[in-house]
Amino acid sequence: MGLVYQEWHPRDALRGTILAFWSVVGDGASVASPTILPDAYVEVVMNLGDPVILQGSGFAGRQPARAVVGLLDRAIPMRYGKRVHTFGIRLHPARAAAFLGVRAAQLANTLTPLGRLAPHCDARIVEWLGGNPQADSAKDRAALEALLADQCRQSRGSDQTVVRAVDQLLAANNPVTVVHLARALRITPRHLYRKFVAHVGTAPKRLERLARFARTWQAATMGPTLGWAELAYAHGYADQAHLVREFRAFGTTPPTHLFTPEWYEATTVQRVTTTRHEEVRSVQSSRELPDPRLTHQPRTATAGRKRSRST
Repeated sequence: MGLVYQEWHPRDALRGTILAFWSVVGDGASVASPTILPDAYVEVVMNLGDPVILQGSGFAGRQPARAVVGLLDRAIPMRYGKRVHTFGIRLHPARAAAFLGVRAAQLANTLTPLGRLAPHCDARIVEWLGGNPQADSAKDRAALEALLADQCRQSRGSDQTVVRAVDQLLAANNPVTVVHLARALRITPRHLYRKFVAHVGTAPKRLERLARFARTWQAATMGPTLGWAELAYAHGYADQAHLVREFRAFGTTPPTHLFTPEWYEATTVQRVTTTRHEEVRSVQSSRELPDPRLTHQPRTATAGRKRSRST
């Protein structure tokens, strides 16, 4: 057995603050070179399985049992234990700081125990975990969403201009300039920059770059089978070499080295297709791997969306 990744959306009351829930379970020994890749989100990550060891230059040692993974700008190599059981909560990057009750700067390029940042939220989650919740249990999911909804009600409001700006960056298929974004929001680029630093913890251009990078490697996992060259072009990179430079700039190896055929073989991705969590479809499997004889620059592997982060 390899790893199985599942992802589902929250109920309407949490939409906008909680973007998704996800889980990863399986045999960590079967997956080579797992890595936490930078993306444009903040996540609460709960490790319920064997210890996970981080091996990055800035993050080394055992990953906290309940951690907040901020807006990373460097990849973190890691080592799974044999029994992988990880659960995650993906937060909107413009609402994460308000939800957790911290300054946005505390979420920039950090991996911090949840109890240190948001002790009340951490205590509620520990209580929920004490019931041995199951990711596929509607009752357990509802209980988690109830405590998160309570956390939302108690948190301060978010800057709606920044929320709209971040939503535009996350939804864009091609690069968006800060000047264009500021003009659309009818504020100056300098004012937009200050708002981003205060409420997101990073500059708008940096978030745009993270979002584009994340969309590319996530599309390789969750979408139809394409070569890395096609994916690079589809997401606004000049060519595959440009995308490879981004992987290196974010502190990791090129995608064809990081995501090998063995990685494909060991990993299954599933996504819930209804808000009631009734249907789950597999969107990537080893059968979908391209034949390297049929493409000039084959994509030899992909990364799981939060399988990288999910541990």
